[in-house]
Amino acid sequence: MDIERLLRSLSAHRARFVIIGATAFPVHGYARATLDVDLFIEDSLENATRVREALLEFGYDLSDVSVDDLRTRKVLIRQYLLEVDVHPFVKGVTFADVWQRRVEDRIGETTAPFACLDDLIHMKEAAGRPKDVEDLRALRRLRRGGDHS
Repeated sequence: MDIERLLRSLSAHRARFVIIGATAFPVHGYARATLDVDLFIEDSLENATRVREALLEFGYDLSDVSVDDLRTRKVLIRQYLLEVDVHPFVKGVTFADVWQRRVEDRIGETTAPFACLDDLIHMKEAAGRPKDVEDLRALRRLRRGGDHS
């Protein structure tokens, strides 16, 4: 699976990242379709360099994306089978806090760090987008211990 190959590349380069957004939901018991993978990265120069090297190794064309871009703005990688959004910052949380509270789980056979349920809720609340309303309902229900059906 391509996502596993991407995660292995990020891990091999010792990149500090946490999977956020809809790709992280199944870890907590809620799933919905998504078209991309959202990666929240530590915005240090060293880490952004590692992330860029991992993305290049995976096969993305980053000729127009610098290390500084990865540190300072959301980068959308499109026109590939596996689309990725790289976030150096996310409303409502800090990378250090999300990293400290991360949950290790698997996609296929590959272990990866995922945002914890509370952080996913904080991110969705802070984003304040109409499309996040249903996600918030489901995530809050999970936090209360209810099912998500």
